[in-house]
Amino acid sequence: MNFLSLPETAISHRQKARRPVFLPMVLPLVPRCVLALALAGLIAPWPASDALAQIQLPGAVRGPSQTGPATPATPDAKPAPRREGPNPADPGAPVMVRAPGERSLSGRTLSHNGQRGSMRFVTEDGQLRIASLTLSGDVISRVGESCEVEVPGAPFSVTASGRDEGLLKFKVESESCPFEISVLDGSVVAIHGGARASSGLGAGTCEFKEKDCRGYLAGVWGPAGRTIGKGEAAGIEKVRGAAERNARANFRALLRRAGGDRTRTRELASDQAGFSARREEICRDYMREHQHGFCASRITQARAVSLAAQMGSVQVDDGKTPPEAKPKPKPRPRPRPPADAGAPRPPQGPLPAQLQPLR
Repeated sequence: MNFLSLPETAISHRQKARRPVFLPMVLPLVPRCVLALALAGLIAPWPASDALAQIQLPGAVRGPSQTGPATPATPDAKPAPRREGPNPADPGAPVMVRAPGERSLSGRTLSHNGQRGSMRFVTEDGQLRIASLTLSGDVISRVGESCEVEVPGAPFSVTASGRDEGLLKFKVESESCPFEISVLDGSVVAIHGGARASSGLGAGTCEFKEKDCRGYLAGVWGPAGRTIGKGEAAGIEKVRGAAERNARANFRALLRRAGGDRTRTRELASDQAGFSARREEICRDYMREHQHGFCASRITQARAVSLAAQMGSVQVDDGKTPPEAKPKPKPRPRPRPPADAGAPRPPQGPLPAQLQPLR
């Protein structure tokens, strides 16, 4: 069919017939469908990006982003001030350590290496004294035979004589066998002639020729090893763990203080690395040490005090200093009443006759 030969009215009617008639009907429904799908959660919102350029007015508040909560965009905002003083969470901060006081010795009877001899402490008129001292050792004239001798001149006065690497140090007055003691917790380290351990060659010993006996004095004096039960071993291990943590903290503080001094840093590292071997040598002869670890715990405490003394953070436990105040627990917030607590409640019981439903 030739459309050129058709009249103009016919052509216009055919063109109108070819036009899609559904568009005017569908287009008004599109916004409603999109809104319905968005409310139903079928269409996810466009992710917000901080990289999009936005107009930021002075004093405006940024919207929430993936990096954190909304923050005020004020030009004069300042960071929160840090807390003054040492930070407990700082691994390089020094730790205050308490050195054992003389009151930990009063009324105790100690043995050399927890097995031989006897050193009994008492407090008279507020003064610490050694009521009696008995030394065990070897017979001088016959090698291999053991002997025991009571040191004459008891009771012995004990006089403070400064500090021994932070530990309290006392001088024991004795004509036949003078010595010094460094106070540990419930034990002491006896020092005689500069020796801190006794040996069969004579170091740290006292000779009593009239008794034909060489007694062992220098070394660790503590409770008898056979009297320390399994129940006490757990507490001893706890004390040792706390001492090791304090020692590590103050060792790190000393390294921080050394800064760029390589010589001082090497000295500290060498001393720390050799401590375990020295502790093993000191405590290897303590009776049943492998079962309870008493000697190792006290020597570790002495190590912690020694490091703290270099930082000036030692406090003597004299029994008069109150324990560190513990923070009071914060009061728990009172539960808030429900939102409708003040609203009038419907009356309980049966409804009045005029409000009952008709039957």
